[in-house]
This record gives sequence, structure tokens and C-alpha cells, in this order.
Amino acid sequence: MTASSLVSQVQTILGLDASRAKAIVQAFDEFVAKPLQANLARKAGRDLAARNPMIYTARGVTAVDEWVKRALDDWETSAIEGHIGTWMEEVARIASGGFKPGSGVDLQIDRPGTPPTSELYAIQMAPNTKSAGGRRADVTALRAAAGALRAHRRLVELNIGVMHRRAKTAALGADPNITVLGSDDFWEKVSGIPDFRARLVQASAVLSSLVQGRAASEVARIAAEAREIFGDAHGNLNLDVLVNPPPAARR
Repeated sequence: MTASSLVSQVQTILGLDASRAKAIVQAFDEFVAKPLQANLARKAGRDLAARNPMIYTARGVTAVDEWVKRALDDWETSAIEGHIGTWMEEVARIASGGFKPGSGVDLQIDRPGTPPTSELYAIQMAPNTKSAGGRRADVTALRAAAGALRAHRRLVELNIGVMHRRAKTAALGADPNITVLGSDDFWEKVSGIPDFRARLVQASAVLSSLVQGRAASEVARIAAEAREIFGDAHGNLNLDVLVNPPPAARR
């Protein structure tokens, strides 16, 4: 798929203009596809044995190809999760036209008016991804940034945006002046599009071609190395070798 075709599809799915769609595609390549490729380039086939093999053998996995596929899939899932979160934060900035101020706040959106309004956001991936200490740090950063803006006679809204899996919007228990936004409400607020979160999931399926294009050769290399080390002549897992892998060859 060409770059222009990819941008066109993402533009249609998200309902944004071409320049923002292009920026979102570029951000996906920069924050998801390239880092995953770099992570895979540092990984060797023998590294798949680092995870407890009983996770797979206890579920009946005995063929080396099946083990390689499952172990690689599990590793890629773990590796890509943080990259996706970084990209989603960038999407919020691109879709809103906002920016990340140098105040510990993740997103600031300035709205015109009399007086003008600034929306400040601390952003987290899901409801359970911040510790109590992390939440306190977010609240402190929001309050400090708000104070500086109010000194310049701006109205300020304080928000904690949860990008995924929060159903409802409610005031923060520790400070009713801060709103914790449900995921759909957050994405609608920053993009102006009611079903933007669902659209973003659809766009990620199209953007998967960037991941596949960058990762394919590294995945094939890792899989071939793992088969050579951990497979037997019949295509089954060599459990003795899996339990006690040979030392890595010196370079």
C-alpha cells in the first residue's frame, strides 16, 4: 500500500483533514512501527525461551512452529502496548490542534473566546495505569499550570483523560474542579467527533501494514533461529533443550 493511499484511508476513517491524517500516519510509523522493528532487531531466537515454557506446554503446544508463533506473538503484544499508548497521546494532540506545554501537563488546547479558555489534560492509557503517586503528580501539575494561565486572565478547565476503557465521566474525588473523562468523552472532546475512539481502532487496523512491513524480516529471522535451536528432526519442541538452552555463541 502506498503512503498516499494509507493517508487517504486514515483520513476517510477518522473524518479529519488530509494534513492531520498524514501527521497521524507518520506518528504511527515513528512511535509504533519503528520502535517495534528496533526491539525485534535486538532479539535473538534463543530469547524466546526466557519465558516459562510451561505457559505453552501446559496448553498442549508441542510443535516448534506453534511455540515460536505463540511466543513471538506474546512478546510483540507486550512490546507494542507502550508504543501504542505513546502514539494515542500524539493522536490527541494532532486531532485537537493542541500541544504539550513544558509544565508536566500532557496536552493543552487553547480555545478562543472572551475571555479565552485553556483546556489542560493529564492523559493516561487506561483506568488502572497510574499509581496513587502518579495520580497525585498529575493533579499537582494540572493545578500549577492552571495557576500560571489564570494569572494571564484565561479561563482554565482541568481534565484527566483516560484513552481506553473508562466508561463514565465524573469529577475527581480528591478535587471536584478536575474532571476525569470517560474514554469516549475524552476523544470526542479533543477531536470534535463523537465516535472518534471507535474510528481510531479502525484506523489502527489499516496502519498495521506499517508494522508488518517493518517487522516481517526480523520476525522471520528470529523464528528461523528459534527453530534451529529448539526444534527436533520431526518438527517438535526439544523440551530438554528448551529447559536448558545452550550458551550463546561468542561473537
